[in-house]
Amino acid sequence: MRRLGHPAKIQLYVTAVSVVGIAAWLAAFSGGARGLLAANGSVALALTVAVVVSELRWMSFAHDEAGELTLSTTFAFALLLSAGTAPAVLVLGAASALGDLLQRKPVQRTVFNVGQYALSLGAAGIVASSLTGDAALLAQPRLSLSGFIALLAAGTAFYLVNTVLTGTVLALRQHLSIASVLRQDVVVHTFTYGVLLALAPAVVVVASVNAGLLALLVLPVIAVYRGARTSMEKDHLALHDALTELPNRRLFLERLASELRMAGPEEQVAVLIIDLDRFKEVNDALGHHMGDRVLQMVGADLQRAAGADALAARLGGDEFAMVLPGVDGADDAVRMAKAVLHKLTSPIEIDDLTLDIGASLGIALYPEHGSDVSTVMQHADVAMYLAKDAHGGYEVYSPERDPQWRQRITSPADLRRAAENGQLVLHYQPKADMRTGRVDGVEALVRWQHPEYGMVPPDEFIPLAERAGLIGVVTSFVLDTALAQLQQWRDDGLDLQVAINVSVQSLYDQRFPEMVQQALHRWSVPAERVVLEIPECTVMADPRRAARVVAELTAIGVTMAIDDFGTGAASLASLRQLPVSELKIDNAFVLGMATDSADATVVHSTIDLGRRFGLSVVAEGVESQRVWQLLERLGCDQAQGFHISRPLPADQLTPWLHNNLKPTTNAEVVRLPKSSTRTAV
Repeated sequence: MRRLGHPAKIQLYVTAVSVVGIAAWLAAFSGGARGLLAANGSVALALTVAVVVSELRWMSFAHDEAGELTLSTTFAFALLLSAGTAPAVLVLGAASALGDLLQRKPVQRTVFNVGQYALSLGAAGIVASSLTGDAALLAQPRLSLSGFIALLAAGTAFYLVNTVLTGTVLALRQHLSIASVLRQDVVVHTFTYGVLLALAPAVVVVASVNAGLLALLVLPVIAVYRGARTSMEKDHLALHDALTELPNRRLFLERLASELRMAGPEEQVAVLIIDLDRFKEVNDALGHHMGDRVLQMVGADLQRAAGADALAARLGGDEFAMVLPGVDGADDAVRMAKAVLHKLTSPIEIDDLTLDIGASLGIALYPEHGSDVSTVMQHADVAMYLAKDAHGGYEVYSPERDPQWRQRITSPADLRRAAENGQLVLHYQPKADMRTGRVDGVEALVRWQHPEYGMVPPDEFIPLAERAGLIGVVTSFVLDTALAQLQQWRDDGLDLQVAINVSVQSLYDQRFPEMVQQALHRWSVPAERVVLEIPECTVMADPRRAARVVAELTAIGVTMAIDDFGTGAASLASLRQLPVSELKIDNAFVLGMATDSADATVVHSTIDLGRRFGLSVVAEGVESQRVWQLLERLGCDQAQGFHISRPLPADQLTPWLHNNLKPTTNAEVVRLPKSSTRTAV
C-alpha cells in the first residue's frame, strides 16, 4: 500500500534538509563564535539571551505538523542584522535544539528544526551579503537605501525558504501539492512573519540603546500573538470537529478531492464510511455527556488506526470516514476496515460501564466505483448501509447491490429486451406446514439477471414495468415459467402448490383470467395447485371490482390469497365479499413480533381473523426459531422465510425439496445455510 504521506519520500526529504542544515550550522560554528565576540557585546549578549529564552519559554504564533513560528524568529533575525549570518545561525540552532530536547520532541524533528533554521537564516544572510557585502546591515550607525532594500530582501528570503521547507513536509505527509499547502492561510502567515521580522530592526536599535528597554516590545508582541492565535483557532475550528479534534467534513472532502486529483493512472484511493451501530441507544439511555465521551474515544481509536498513513475524520453525528490513498485494490482497503472494526467492536469501558457500540463500514474505491468525490462518497455510503442491513461489519460497494444505481440504469427498453432475451428468471421460496414441518408449496419470485449489474430484485423493476405498460409481459413470463416448473416437479414426484404474485394492472386486465386458463391447459397443471396472491391495497382500492375479478379466477379453480395483509386495513365486509382462501401476513409484522408487542398483536389478530373466516394463514418473514415457535403456538398454518430457506433457483431448490418434503420437527426445518445478504422477496 502506498501510504498517505509517502513515508519513504518524507524520510528522504527530512534527512536531506537535516544533513544540509546541520552542515551549515557546523560550518557557522567557529565563525559564529568569533562574530559574537567581535559584535557589540551588550547587543549580541542581549539578543542571544532573548533567542534562547524565546525557545525555552516559547510563544507560538503559528503551529502545524512541521513546526512552530515563535518569537525567537524576531531575535534571531535581529542578531543576523547586528552580528552577521554565522552568529545568528549558531545561536538559533543551539537554542532550538535545547528547547526541543527539553520539550522531549523526537530527535528527527529536533534535527530537522535546526537544519531548516540554519538554511532559512543562511539564505537571508546570503541575500543581504550579495546586495551590500555584509549581512550585518545594522552594525553601522546609519542604514542606506540599498541597505534598507537588502533588509527587505533578506526578510523575504527567510520567510520563503522557511515556509517552503516546512510546507514541503506537510505536502508529502498529506499527499497534497506544495502550492496548495502554501496557499493555506497565506494571508495570516505572511502578515505574522512580516510583523515578527519587521520588529527585528527595532529590537536592534532598542538593544543598542539599553537592553532593558526590550521589555517595552512585549506589548506589541503580545498584540501580534493574540491576533495570530485567534486567527489560528478560527481556522482550526473551521476545518476540525470541536469534540473529537478530527478533521471535519469540509477538510475531509478537500483532502479527498486532492487525493483524487493527484492519483496516478494506476493508483487507487479508498474511502471508508463508518457508522456506529448502537450509539443512539447509549446516547438516549445515558445522556449526551456519555455519548460525547464515546465519540471522543471512537475518534481517538480511528486516529490511532489511521496513523500517519491515512486521514480519519468525523462527518457529523455518529458518522466517521477515512481516506486511504494508494491502496492495492479492495483487499488492501478491507484489511484497514478489519483493523478499524476490531477497535470499534471491542467493548468500551467508561466509569465502570462496559458499552458495546459496534460499527458498520462501507468501502468504495476510486476510480473503480466513481471518478469524482461525490460519486465515491455516495457509493461508500451505500456500501455502509448494506453492511448495516446485513449485520456483516463491512461491505465493498458493488453496483448490482445498489438500488439507486440500478434504477438509473434500467429503462423500459432494457426491460423489454430482458424479457425477450431470457434475462428474467424465477427463484422459489419454500412454504412449510407449521403442524408437520412439511414443505408443501413455494412462492415464485421474479428476478432480472442483468448482464452488467447482476441480480435485480422485483421491487426495483416491477414499478418500471407497470409505468411502461410491460407488466403483462412480465406476468405472462412468471405464470408460464412457474407452471412449467411445477409440472416438472410433479413429474419428479414433488407435489407442490406454487404461489404467484399478481399486480393490480394484471388483476384488472380483462385478458388475465384467459391467460391463466391457457397456461394451466398448456402445462397440464391442476388449477388447485396454483395460488394467485393479490396485495391487500389492491383489494381496498376498488373492493367491488376486485371481488368480481377474484370470483372469475376462482371459477377457474385456482386458489386466491390476499398478500401483505395488515398494511391496507381491509374491512371485515370486504373479506366476506371476496372468495379468497388464504391470508398472508405482511413480513414487517412477522419480523418484529418477537420484540414488538404491537406487531405481535397484529399477527395474533390476523390468525384469529383467518380462523373465524375459515381462511388459511401464511406468515412470511419467518427468520428465527423463536418466531416459528410463537407462530406455532398462535395456530398459524404456514410459514415462509429465511428460517426455512432463502429464495433459490429451481436447479438448487429441487434437491433441497427432495430432502425436506417429508415431515420434520420444527427444530429441523432449516437445512440450508443462511445467505450473508438478504434477497428482496
